[in-house]
Amino acid sequence: MCYTWIMRSVGLANIGFPILVGLLVAAAGSQAAPECISMQLPVEGIDAAPEKYREFCATYDGACDLEGASSLAWSTQTHLKIGRINTQVNQENTTVSDWDVNGLDDVWDYPSNCQGDCEDFALEKRRLLVENGLPSASLTMAIAFHETQFFPHAVLLVETSAGTWVLDSFDDEMLCWNAVPYIFTHRERPDGQWARFILP
Repeated sequence: MCYTWIMRSVGLANIGFPILVGLLVAAAGSQAAPECISMQLPVEGIDAAPEKYREFCATYDGACDLEGASSLAWSTQTHLKIGRINTQVNQENTTVSDWDVNGLDDVWDYPSNCQGDCEDFALEKRRLLVENGLPSASLTMAIAFHETQFFPHAVLLVETSAGTWVLDSFDDEMLCWNAVPYIFTHRERPDGQWARFILP
């Protein structure tokens, strides 16, 4: 679970909708990109990766190597692929806390026996997207907390020429980063360090 690290860092105690939209766009013969913008938040500093993420990276050789283009050229086909994998991981796995799965407070890993928490879902989505030909440098982890319920959360961000898209364990729909109910605190960079954002 991502609770421990974010609390310490910020000081706080079966067709998915995107696939359907893509099919309608393709059927209409349009290749217009959906409306979104690239994430641009004021950076307060640069941090090392969270400790539990570093442990994950040491366990799975190459899983955290961010290579290739840092931004995808948007296409309907790519949007469909990303949406399909986002929905697949969400529907094939059940959200369960790290304590219930591992008996530990904070473990970053792939889902186990179809169970995992937010960062496990995000890491699995990146693994599958890379296996399907997307460059890992365009697929970065991010830490946030809910803007009204204040729980900490992890998501996968997909950087494209049509903006920064969020793959969330709570939503099968791909949404632009500024359309989700989260305040982002950290984002992984292609060089392996993490940007720490200034909180509003």
